Amino acid sequence: MTTVEASQSATWARPRLRPGVVLGPGVWRDGKLVHHVMDPETGWYYRVGPREHFLMSRMDGTRGLDDLAGEYATAYQRRLGPENWQQLFGMLHQRQLLHGATDPDALAELTASAAAGAAKARRGPLSARLPLFDPQRLFTRVLPWLAPVFTWWFVVPALLLALAVAGYVVWQLPELAGGVGGGRPLPAILIAVVVTWLIVFLHECAHGLTCRHFGGRVTEIGVMWRFPLLAPYCKVDDVVLFTPRRRVATAFAGVFVSMLALVPFAALRLWGPPDGMLYDLAGTMLLFGTATAAINLVPFLRLDGYHMLSHALNLADLRADTYRFYRRLLRQGPQAVRDYRPRDRLAYALYGLASALFAGTVLSLLIHYWYTTLARWVGPGWSITILIAEAALLTALLTHHTRRRPAPPRPR
Repeated sequence: MTTVEASQSATWARPRLRPGVVLGPGVWRDGKLVHHVMDPETGWYYRVGPREHFLMSRMDGTRGLDDLAGEYATAYQRRLGPENWQQLFGMLHQRQLLHGATDPDALAELTASAAAGAAKARRGPLSARLPLFDPQRLFTRVLPWLAPVFTWWFVVPALLLALAVAGYVVWQLPELAGGVGGGRPLPAILIAVVVTWLIVFLHECAHGLTCRHFGGRVTEIGVMWRFPLLAPYCKVDDVVLFTPRRRVATAFAGVFVSMLALVPFAALRLWGPPDGMLYDLAGTMLLFGTATAAINLVPFLRLDGYHMLSHALNLADLRADTYRFYRRLLRQGPQAVRDYRPRDRLAYALYGLASALFAGTVLSLLIHYWYTTLARWVGPGWSITILIAEAALLTALLTHHTRRRPAPPRPR
């Protein structure tokens, strides 16, 4: 037996995952429990079932196959046969996850395919991403200085302060809206655009720093195009490896920092000079900043509020799974969704109904506003014709985009 064969034989006898491979906790996806597996060397994120996760989590080089089989039989009341081991090790070998049994060429191919998939996902007519730099080192250096902000001694008072600012904006809403609509603060609005962009950047950094605080990697900061907006983004894919509470905290961190950034403007509005550029700027920032934070928390848009709700329910993709749930329910009847947990059936049913109500309300308001605007310009008859043509064009574009959209190369 050669040295290589002896090494591989030892690897199979007492299997161990490669250093750096991380197994995430269970999360529910389409009625099934799955676990995410992160391979930092190749950049891939995989999904495995709970039984594969059970065995992989015990592959630490100290247990032989008999030990693993015994623990599995105790947990699942089922013995593993040769075909089961062949299937498991075939998957581990294909993904190059076993220590001492890797092929450099296969690793390079996996790395290249992950990078190519990520680059392809960045391009699109309605959404695209332009990476700018890797913030991992910067966040690692800054994080020790920010340790106090992750304690309850800071979070609770800061949250109360943010809620106080939101309450002040609601209380002063007529005055703030009147100031913006009156045409006085046009210079303040222009300055507010720049300041808002800086706050959005801090918002994204808050996501990244929170992810890094919980042990995740933050590999990318850049600029994102999501029609019709252009804004910074921070890539925090490692949240799939966190517990639900930590995932919720990471998703909420951005809105939290955005609201805290409005505190100086509230102070300026309350105790500063009652007129002038700074007063107008403070009012503009409070109005639009609070509105942006509120929109971010709406759980029917794929923003922070949506991710917070998904994480709180421990569901991988609430919207996509809700579509699948209703498609099965409407096509095949209640029998088709009996495999779902009762709490998931309730979550999907309520979220689907609430989403439809929200979308219908927003669409009705938009159509009414656009119709009344067109009617003033071209009359009622042409207004209806234009609305029908726009609806047909939008439907065709969405259908075309949906058919051509590639499947995501890795889970998010």
